[in-house]
Amino acid sequence: MLKLLDNNELRYFSIFIVWLVNISGFFGILSDQKDFFLSSSPYVLTMTLFLLVVNNSIDKKYLTKLFFIFLLGLSVEIIGVNFSFFFGEYKYGDNLGVKIFDVPVVIGFNWVLLIILTGNFANRVFQKSIIGKVLFGSIMMILLDLLIEISAPKLDYWEFALNPVPLSNYFWWLIFSILFHLIYQSNNNKEFLVSSNILVIHFLFFGLLAFFL
Repeated sequence: MLKLLDNNELRYFSIFIVWLVNISGFFGILSDQKDFFLSSSPYVLTMTLFLLVVNNSIDKKYLTKLFFIFLLGLSVEIIGVNFSFFFGEYKYGDNLGVKIFDVPVVIGFNWVLLIILTGNFANRVFQKSIIGKVLFGSIMMILLDLLIEISAPKLDYWEFALNPVPLSNYFWWLIFSILFHLIYQSNNNKEFLVSSNILVIHFLFFGLLAFFL
């Protein structure tokens, strides 16, 4: 096991970097350099996931679970985009990077990132209840998605054919979130400080963009 969980220098460095990058990105998106900052979105998301993972206790079992969530998340998005199953009719824009079957690869990373963030926070709130962890984490996923959906078309991330976003999107987000949290919550030694900071950043970032864009 590679255990970096107790490395305070890494922890505080990671927190500093994600705050710096996201504050810069927020004001950059509101500036005349918007296109540059939006095009960097997949790199920022990948960097954030990397910093999040290395601040947890890493072993083969943990990484296998994350990879499984990545594959499942990317697969349901590919099915959703190409066959309009699950979430409704939608398509991805160009600001999330390289695509496979019309879905940005980084979307798989995004599923992993959000599951870790909400899962670690839920683990702290419901320390002894697996059902509480799974349901609370999944509800937080829905709340975050509600904020992201407001800004996503304006950021050229993705856009639904219908406006407002169909309820099927949130229903299936909840179903898949529950499934992925069931996979993730069987892991022990979840990090809290870095993940809670990144979770707060996500709510602030997309909440403020929803207001200002």
